[in-house]
Amino acid sequence: MSKKWFNSKKFTGIRWQQHPTRKHGIRFDRKFGYRFMFQGIQFEGFLGWETEGWSEKDTYLKRQFYLENAKNGIGPTSLKDEEQQSRAAVLAEKSKETSFEDYFNNRYLPEARTRKKESSIRCEKQHLRDWISPQLSGKPMHSITPDDIEQIKLAILDKGRAPRTAQHVLAVFRLVWNHARKRNVVETDSPTRAIEIGKINNQRTRFLKPKEAQKLLDTVKDLDEKAYSLTVAALYTGARLGELTGLTWSAIDLEEDTKSITLLHTKTGKPRVLPIASPLHHILKATPQGNADELVFTNSKGEKWREAPWGFRQAIKDLKLNEGRTDKREWICFHSLRHTSASMMLAAGVDIRTIQSHFGWSTLAMLQRYTHALDESKRAAVDSLEKALATKSGGKVIPFKKAANKSCS
Repeated sequence: MSKKWFNSKKFTGIRWQQHPTRKHGIRFDRKFGYRFMFQGIQFEGFLGWETEGWSEKDTYLKRQFYLENAKNGIGPTSLKDEEQQSRAAVLAEKSKETSFEDYFNNRYLPEARTRKKESSIRCEKQHLRDWISPQLSGKPMHSITPDDIEQIKLAILDKGRAPRTAQHVLAVFRLVWNHARKRNVVETDSPTRAIEIGKINNQRTRFLKPKEAQKLLDTVKDLDEKAYSLTVAALYTGARLGELTGLTWSAIDLEEDTKSITLLHTKTGKPRVLPIASPLHHILKATPQGNADELVFTNSKGEKWREAPWGFRQAIKDLKLNEGRTDKREWICFHSLRHTSASMMLAAGVDIRTIQSHFGWSTLAMLQRYTHALDESKRAAVDSLEKALATKSGGKVIPFKKAANKSCS
């Protein structure tokens, strides 16, 4: 094809190149192109051959279409743009027929595996298999309604599962839906927004007593020394599992007069400095210290704990601490160590403001979980008052004298 350009005399901005051998009628075939300037930017491109049906006029009309799009800042300005938008439209149309299950497995899951723990992935897949898929049955995402979500919720509750389970399942659905919306597979808010789960009470009502806590520590120690170190740290600091498993040696001060732990990555985002109790101090002193950025508590492979240690979970089973308890709110888990610490401090009479600061509670509402400990603390306070008064009065209670009635006249 000749690279020489021929400009149209009839239509502004239209030109063509001539094929060296192929003819269209009595003249050589022509490949039409266009060009125009807008705001200092040159737009140009080929459209097609005359043998394919293109003409000077058709090319000019397309040029005007592209020019108008450039002025408006929207729409294609080249044939390549049109082809890309056409493919995108086809994909968008196909995506409307994508089922929730297909999207989960083919789009959401591969991306989620790059940033989530395998235990979380396993849980989400289980919710999809057990609760979501049986109700949706391959229904396209754009056709899913709040009524479909309501059926998922009812199926969970009809099986005798707790409302908390329904909440978790719907949270997975919403997570995947929002993932699809960000990628323009769906255009509306998640249909879970129209569903009410009802009030959920997951407040744990059981904590370890001192003898139970000590027996648990002894059992964990026999099973796994590293799990024992983490368990002691949780019980003597009241810190959360995630706060401890991410702890590095830079946050540890083992000096006798200042021994403390600085929790930087807390649930509230506010750092907390906690004193180190003697049993924990002894363990940390005996632990080979790594570099400032190395983890303090690791598993047997030297890696970060991703969940409660096996040694701790096995100790709970061996001691049968959860045996015969059907309500999971009464189960002892790793987080129960935090509740146990708070309960013991309150029972010992530590003032609530100090405890609030130690545990990082944003409000005192959390104290409602420890009413039994508060009752013990108040009983101890009253007993101390009684002893003090008895000492002052020689062991006798001094009655109030009744004042004589006097006239107001």
